Amino acid sequence: MRLARGSVKQDNAFADNNDMANCIESSVRCSRHAWLVCALLLAVGCATSDYTRVHTALSRGEDIGPPFGEHPTDYRVGPGDVLALRFRQCPDWNGTYRVLPHGCIVLPKLGAFPVSGRTPDEIATLLREAYGDAVGSVLVQVHQYDSQHVYLLGEVQGGPRAVPYQGPETIVQLIQRIGGLTPDADPSAIRVHRPFGRQGEEEILHVNLVTLILEKDRRQNIYIQPYDRVVVPRHAWARLRDCLPKSWAQFLNPATKPDR
Repeated sequence: MRLARGSVKQDNAFADNNDMANCIESSVRCSRHAWLVCALLLAVGCATSDYTRVHTALSRGEDIGPPFGEHPTDYRVGPGDVLALRFRQCPDWNGTYRVLPHGCIVLPKLGAFPVSGRTPDEIATLLREAYGDAVGSVLVQVHQYDSQHVYLLGEVQGGPRAVPYQGPETIVQLIQRIGGLTPDADPSAIRVHRPFGRQGEEEILHVNLVTLILEKDRRQNIYIQPYDRVVVPRHAWARLRDCLPKSWAQFLNPATKPDR
């Protein structure tokens, strides 16, 4: 009986030791998890802070101004665009005229009149020369842009899509026009892929929207050109959140995100 009682006491001691070891191991795991969650929440807080400040500035319509020393080229009309024409002495001719696939608009008395590849001011000058003094002054404006596009990819409001190129426009003005970025965007790592760069090959321009807007770094506020591809990548914390269990991911998807 003594041996049995000693064996029971020994077994109880082993069980207590195992319970203690399991408790310590569980505490260590919880501690590691807690530190990891805290680190992730800190990263989310920093990223959300950048997004909030950029989003607020964009919502207010702040115009940073174009890069110093850069002058955009005027918009050149192409097939698909719709022009609004105003003739001072011939108001019956006032109206909208679509540029046809062969680059012409059809005008009273003149018929097909070539306009593709010209600016609105150039077209107005040519119309005055063609009609003479009978029509008086002529005003030409682009009523609808539909001949050239800019391509949006990544974390932009409304999703990836093509939007009309509307003439001289900076990267900030474009982002304001399309409605801004999504909360998962990384505004510090925007890329503009330009199919026809200065050397005739594709050129990649990097834009940090955080420093551009918050530090007024106008050098990065580049002019958008026709057929540019604007890529807004997903933030690293958002990509990590997608790989975590749902019980963890909910902590990285705070309900306090700013209104869009």
